[in-house]
Amino acid sequence: MAEEREPIRDPSGGLGRNLEPFLLLEVMRGPSYGYDLIRQIAAAGYRRAADEPGVVYKVLRSLEERGAIQSEWSTQGSGPARRYYQITEEGRALLNRRVHQLRRYRARLDHLLSDYTELTGDDLSIDPLTEVAAATL
Repeated sequence: MAEEREPIRDPSGGLGRNLEPFLLLEVMRGPSYGYDLIRQIAAAGYRRAADEPGVVYKVLRSLEERGAIQSEWSTQGSGPARRYYQITEEGRALLNRRVHQLRRYRARLDHLLSDYTELTGDDLSIDPLTEVAAATL
């Protein structure tokens, strides 16, 4: 009999890969530090990133190791030293590639959703999860 295995959870797996373009875009706007980046991507809908900040820092380290961003410590202002991240030319090129990949992916998703709606007649503008959450309030 096949043994069922609990899935191995890699905290930077899918979430981390999906965070890359958002983080690159934010540091392209201007240098920023970890906590501020976490707040910005949480505001973009990545609440899990705010709940698991270690994932964000792991992705930032990975991007830095790959030369997509660079960082430096700053002790200006009050409070503890902050590590500020900024995008590099390699990071701009990576962001450009990821944006084009996302556009192609969005086109495939749009096609799937259109076909699904046509076949089922479901109104996808109504999110059942939101409806359930609203009903429990």
